Amino acid sequence: MTDYTVVVCPGCLQKYRVSAERVGRRATCKKCGEQFRISAEPPIDDDTIFGWVTGDDPGGSSVMGGTGIFAPSKIEPPPQSERWRRPHPPAEARIKFDRIDEIGAYFEFPCYLLEDSSLRASFPHRCVHCLSGDNLSVHFLIWGDKLPRSDALRVNEAENRAVRRLDELIRRDPADWFDRLEAIAVLPPPFSNPLPYYVCDQCSAIGEVVCHVLNREGMEQCQVAIANLAIAVEFYRNNGGRAEAGFRQLVIASRQQKDDQWRRLPFAVRAKISQWFTLEDEETFLGYYADEDFSRSETGSAGLVLTNRRMVYKKYASHREYALEKGGKLLIETDRASAMVDISQEGTRDAVLTVKPPVASGLARVLGDHAESWEIKFHSVKS
Repeated sequence: MTDYTVVVCPGCLQKYRVSAERVGRRATCKKCGEQFRISAEPPIDDDTIFGWVTGDDPGGSSVMGGTGIFAPSKIEPPPQSERWRRPHPPAEARIKFDRIDEIGAYFEFPCYLLEDSSLRASFPHRCVHCLSGDNLSVHFLIWGDKLPRSDALRVNEAENRAVRRLDELIRRDPADWFDRLEAIAVLPPPFSNPLPYYVCDQCSAIGEVVCHVLNREGMEQCQVAIANLAIAVEFYRNNGGRAEAGFRQLVIASRQQKDDQWRRLPFAVRAKISQWFTLEDEETFLGYYADEDFSRSETGSAGLVLTNRRMVYKKYASHREYALEKGGKLLIETDRASAMVDISQEGTRDAVLTVKPPVASGLARVLGDHAESWEIKFHSVKS
């Protein structure tokens, strides 16, 4: 049996599982291009837990393809001197972990630190909702407390507007893309300095990251609340929080959230869903699927909730329930951009949900795992 060890790229913290015979050899990270030597020393416990939280479980294959760390890339990465690198975490925490509540994990730091580009570059390059590293758009934190009154009512619109595609920014300017991000013209310094976070094209930014400016004993403090605790763990770590007492508390809470699909939804979305759905005793929430006919700001006000017992559908005045044990049919018609999910069950009116194709596939998979009596069919429509 082949012995394996887990190695961690020192540049981007990407984990790889490699055979023990590779120890001592030099390798190139396929994610960031960092070159380093394979060490026999496994990651310490905090790193292992951190991997569980962020989805890089060292017990399984790397998301980069197992031992593919040694495979030559078809496209050579730019030389180290020409490639942007995330700043290393500071030796001591520069932000304060405050608490965790229904909204997420709260951090505070003096507002003058917005001048520090390494702090503003500390959000992980993952979707703040699903943790995906693919197809990411760049969003900026908008300090609504500092907006002119004429713009304050449009803060939600500004927060949910994507600025650029991350892959395009990096491809066009590998070395200086972060420093070239535009300032937020409607905000005064230092709040005009861009502090980006990232959202994939399958998820919404609604409620994922919330920020405010507070007054603490005459000094302005920036407050950031992050709904996904795995993102919060990485954000805290990137700002020197790993040695702080609150780091392990945050890691444990993140692990618990990862196993609770309901708690993984942003509080603002949960609040809207709760107006038309209530989880019953001994019922397990399996997922929420937003209807694409509604805007991102309306996420939670319509869509489909799936539990281990039923599907609950809400759209405008329609509110229907489908018991899983009674069986039914799920017909999914897809094209490149969207999918129409037709739900039918004897004795209940049909429902139609509009989602993106990957979301429809996810719904079909989870339903199939929990309700074998349901007939699920896919039909591709040429666009």
